[in-house]
Amino acid sequence: MWGCVRMYKGYCMDKYGRYYSPVTLKEAKEIYDYCQLQKHFHYEIRIVEPTDDAIVVQVIEGMFVFPEEWKRYNTV
Repeated sequence: MWGCVRMYKGYCMDKYGRYYSPVTLKEAKEIYDYCQLQKHFHYEIRIVEPTDDAIVVQVIEGMFVFPEEWKRYNTV
């Protein structure tokens, strides 16, 4: 589609699975920056495709766990 931008939803969660209102994210850099900032404050971050809620990026306890390629961004 012309002019169609793929959008994702970012959720921050606590240890008990409670989540806050999602934010809309559009680009990989925006998703990465969001995760890098929020991982210091939230137990889990999920970036999902809103059409089917498929997880496209997941961070748990400050570490990227999905997708596999993003694990290289983990720092000790």
